[in-house]
Amino acid sequence: MLTSPFFRRLFIPYLLLTCAAVGAVGLFAATRLRDTYLDRTQRALADNSILIAGLIGPDLRAGRTRELNDQLRRLGQTLHCRISVVREDGVVVADNEADPVSMGNHRTRPEIAAAAAAVTGASIRPSATVGQRLLYFARRIDSQAPGEAPYFIRLAVHLTSLDAHLAVLYRAVAAAALLAMLAAGALCYYFARRQAAPLIELTGVARDLAAGQLHRRMSPPLREKGEIASVATALNTMADSLNDMIRQAAKDNAELLAILSSMSEGVLATDTQQRILLVNSAAAGLLGFAAQQAQGRFLNEVVRSEPVLNATTEVLASRKRKTFQVGPLAGRHVEVTITTFPALCEPDGLVIVAHDATQSVRYQELRKEFVANVSHELRTPLTAIKGFAETLRAGALRDDTLGPRYLATIEKHADQLTNLVNDLLELSRLESHPDLPRRVPVDVASIVRKAVDLLTPAAQKKHHTLATRIDPLPPIPGDADYLERAIANLIDNAVKYTPDGGRIDVAAKLNGTHAIIEVTDTGIGIPEADLPRIFERFYRVDRSRSREMGGTGLGLSIVKHVAQVHRGAVEVSSTPAAGSTFRLLLPLPAELPSAQ
Repeated sequence: MLTSPFFRRLFIPYLLLTCAAVGAVGLFAATRLRDTYLDRTQRALADNSILIAGLIGPDLRAGRTRELNDQLRRLGQTLHCRISVVREDGVVVADNEADPVSMGNHRTRPEIAAAAAAVTGASIRPSATVGQRLLYFARRIDSQAPGEAPYFIRLAVHLTSLDAHLAVLYRAVAAAALLAMLAAGALCYYFARRQAAPLIELTGVARDLAAGQLHRRMSPPLREKGEIASVATALNTMADSLNDMIRQAAKDNAELLAILSSMSEGVLATDTQQRILLVNSAAAGLLGFAAQQAQGRFLNEVVRSEPVLNATTEVLASRKRKTFQVGPLAGRHVEVTITTFPALCEPDGLVIVAHDATQSVRYQELRKEFVANVSHELRTPLTAIKGFAETLRAGALRDDTLGPRYLATIEKHADQLTNLVNDLLELSRLESHPDLPRRVPVDVASIVRKAVDLLTPAAQKKHHTLATRIDPLPPIPGDADYLERAIANLIDNAVKYTPDGGRIDVAAKLNGTHAIIEVTDTGIGIPEADLPRIFERFYRVDRSRSREMGGTGLGLSIVKHVAQVHRGAVEVSSTPAAGSTFRLLLPLPAELPSAQ
């Protein structure tokens, strides 16, 4: 408690004021006591002087000096005082403590002079005769006989004994004053502590609340009423409200962080100095920095994209929303939207929203490439058809040799166009229905045999050895036409790109949870650089050769989409000039033991 400044400000002034008051009262009491004691002593001397005057009168008038001195000595011992008899002219007639002969004239002594003027006189002064401080009282005795001169009786009390008595009284007063001060100090401590304790507790609770200890409350019940109790109640209410607000803010912040962390869009917030306040992992991934080390740092310390940094400065200056695209950043194209917040008043910062536009950019590029490829694929046969048709119209139709040949060429290109359109329609159906609307059990072994039988004439025309090895396979849910088309495309490619006299092996087997249809040839093979792209639409390793063989460039793309709609996959491995192996993987039904 004594360490509290507020308690000290209450207790110490009260204690000093109380001690000063007690000290002043004690000093006043000691002074009054001394004055009262001196006054009482003086009155006693006055009474004794009258008594002594009556006792020594006969000896004094008879001139019996020795008897007078003896009588004064006896009276002095009885009354414990010094007694002197002085004539009107100041000559000392008798004294019980000193030789009157050796004493000087006392006419000018203050008490004698006062008594001569007003019957009695008193003074406190050092004695020139005995060398000590004395209280003197003198009384003038007027004679009743005519013509007889008056004389003075002077009594003196040694102040040493008087001071000894006063010292006892002073000690008593001092002891009483000390006890009063102690009692006053105890009362001051009690009342100061009573006043300071609630305020000290209030201060401690407020300090703990400011330090984040929101569980602290004022301990009920308060002994104090009125303002202090009102402040304590208000502080407890404020702490409860603050605790609720912080709990709600923490909940909202947790929800916000959960939302931000689950978003695929990147969100980043900064203040007006572009110091990062909030960032999610998606923004860090899209803009190319570590989210854990970004918060609290400046934007230009973590984001290296110059367009983004320039746009943030521009938006802060203009307060206008801006959307633009940057990239590639870490292999991605990013669409960035920057706006100030709040939007309707002085901005407190920026919100940057980043969206991964890579897929959109890729789709746009694929669309452009698709349009260009389709245009190119259509242009070649259409140009040939138009050219031969004009030639026939110019007269070649009547030529028995050129006419049929040109018509056969037109028919060939027309078939190529028909195949291209059919493949495009088939591919469009596969892409528009990523999952089969109706699945039926399909006998994969039968489908493989039908595809082999379909391509056997083409293989025999090129003198290929077409071998099959089909293991027992369970029925697989799917579409028989799609699967036959995919397997036929793989065998057709093997026939086309295998030189005459080559070998083609078609196998159907089980491997764990999948049925595998494998087509292996001894053809020209595929360069390693082209392997990742061979399943793209219109992609050809050798364009001129592919067209010569009547290919549309869509066969392998159809195989990939057929595999995907059956929740499977297609794989390829190839060695240039040695051959290729394509594997169509189809998942088995989950209830089959082989799928477990």
